[in-house]
Amino acid sequence: MFLFPVIYIISFISAIVLLFKKEVKGFLLFAVIGLPIYINALSVTYMYGFDKAIPIMQAFKEICLLIAFTLVLSQLKKRPKLYLVDKLILLFFVYSLLYLVLPIGEYGFYSRFIAFKALSVFPLIYFTGRFCNFESIHIDQFFSYICAVIIIAALVLLFEVIPYQHLHTRTGLTDFMVHFYNAEAKGSYGLLFSFETESGVKRFGSIFSGPLELSAAAILTLSVLLGLITSNSNKIKATNFYILTFFASLFCVIFAVSRAAFVNYFLLIYCFAHLTHNKQIIKYFHYFVLICIIYVAFFLKGNLYDDIITTLTFENSSSVGHVFEWLNGINAMITHPFGMGLGASGRVSMESNDNIGGESQLIIVGVQVGIAMLIVYIWIYALLIKKGIKALKTESGKKKKLILATVLLKIGFIIPLITSYFDSFIYITFTSYFLSGLMINMIVADNEISERSSIKQQPVSLA
Repeated sequence: MFLFPVIYIISFISAIVLLFKKEVKGFLLFAVIGLPIYINALSVTYMYGFDKAIPIMQAFKEICLLIAFTLVLSQLKKRPKLYLVDKLILLFFVYSLLYLVLPIGEYGFYSRFIAFKALSVFPLIYFTGRFCNFESIHIDQFFSYICAVIIIAALVLLFEVIPYQHLHTRTGLTDFMVHFYNAEAKGSYGLLFSFETESGVKRFGSIFSGPLELSAAAILTLSVLLGLITSNSNKIKATNFYILTFFASLFCVIFAVSRAAFVNYFLLIYCFAHLTHNKQIIKYFHYFVLICIIYVAFFLKGNLYDDIITTLTFENSSSVGHVFEWLNGINAMITHPFGMGLGASGRVSMESNDNIGGESQLIIVGVQVGIAMLIVYIWIYALLIKKGIKALKTESGKKKKLILATVLLKIGFIIPLITSYFDSFIYITFTSYFLSGLMINMIVADNEISERSSIKQQPVSLA
């Protein structure tokens, strides 16, 4: 188990060394290698009795981000032109910063700062990707690291599934969560409820913080993989490594047993087929759905059948719990349209057992900073998808790979965004928003080149 904190610390040191050499890839190295094992690294450190080191290790991600962000800004050769999505993200950051500075809500400054960090760290990640030199980012290499992570996660998961034993019972997760996050081990296996289904079936988290982050990582990997294997002519070119990555991601999403992620995993493939105009995949997908419906309706029995039916009818306790939290959150937004202040929903309120609407990232945003910022948050998300889809028609090479992967991951995260505290998945947040910023970076750069070319080609009037 000691490998978790060792790898985490080494990845951080390596990242810092690269960043001081003015290489932004150091930030990516830490995001892809260090952050997937973030919680396990901390819990194992606490288990070994080094609890005083926990706050320092927790700060690694912010230190790495701030250095990378500062480096990127220092390398700007001219004042950047901000586009609509940039302005919206900046607006969200500044607006939520006001909620930190002003005494809004019931929590003190420190609690508001923790909530602000959880809610509004994504603009810094986004702008790090948005303003970096994208030519220095090796997309294939970066994406291959993400694929390698899910393969390692699948191997670890295999050693959980075969003996039917959670890895997290041996990493000190429960004691760590109780001590630092005031959580309770209410589940049947000495862990949180998220590690099991209502019927008692175990859900596994592998190297990640839990089953939900594992399933989100599988969706992220599938998005990246589909970007990697798609040629300029939308042909699929898969190597043995990519095939292994696909089955590893599928294995992970199956044994994470996340209904939202499982549905989105296959919808992602369907969206990919439409974006690349692959009629064969669309046809096979329709056949697959038909077979699944027939199998569930006439042949499937037992706990899995019951879980599917009660989920669809919103009769199981998990679904009812989601709806109850959503209604509480929506009611809070109606009552307080300008928000209840930072910490009213999400991590801080969860620790104080006073959470409102914590079962949805969107509601967490709306409850804390109001309906206007919730609209801005959704607008940002929709714009990233829209701009990416538009750019896919003209881009090629590594730019097309990046854009296709980013669009797919944004689509793939729609349902989890609605049904979970999505920004608590550190690895997913850092990776996805950096890719989003990098995508807009590339699109804007190409647009500026096109504009300069069109100006040069305009005829000069002699009148």
